[in-house]
Amino acid sequence: MTASVTPLRLETARVALIRVDETTEEQRAEVRVFLHFDGEDHVGVVSGEPASGGRAHLVATATLRAVESIDDEIYRLVDASSTRSGGTDIALVVVEDPEGERPLVGTAVIDADNRQVAYAKAALDAVNRRLARRA
Repeated sequence: MTASVTPLRLETARVALIRVDETTEEQRAEVRVFLHFDGEDHVGVVSGEPASGGRAHLVATATLRAVESIDDEIYRLVDASSTRSGGTDIALVVVEDPEGERPLVGTAVIDADNRQVAYAKAALDAVNRRLARRA
C-alpha cells in the first residue's frame, strides 16, 4: 500500500514575546510589550486607567501596537477577556481583521504567576497566522 503525502507549507518564524512591563501610578498605568521578529525588537506602549480589570485590554493593545511596527497594518482590539474551560483559566483576545473579514481570535492559558503575559500571548495568537502569510 502506498500513501501519498501532501506537501505542507512551511510557516516562517513566528513573533516571539520577550516580556511585558507594567508601571502603575495612582491615576495611570503604562504597559510596554517587547516582541522580537526577524532579528529585530519591537515595542508597543499603551497608557490607561490603572484598574486591574482594564489591564488585559492594555496588554493586548500594547501587543498589537508592537505588531503594527512589524506588519504595517492597524489591528484594533475588540475585546480581551477570560473564561474557564476544562478547569483552566483561558485568556481570550478578539481583534478586528484589517481586511474586514471575520474577527481574528487568539487564546492562551493564564499563568497564575503573571496573568498579563497570557493576554499578550493571546493577542499574538490572534494575528500570527496573518503575519506568517505576509512574511
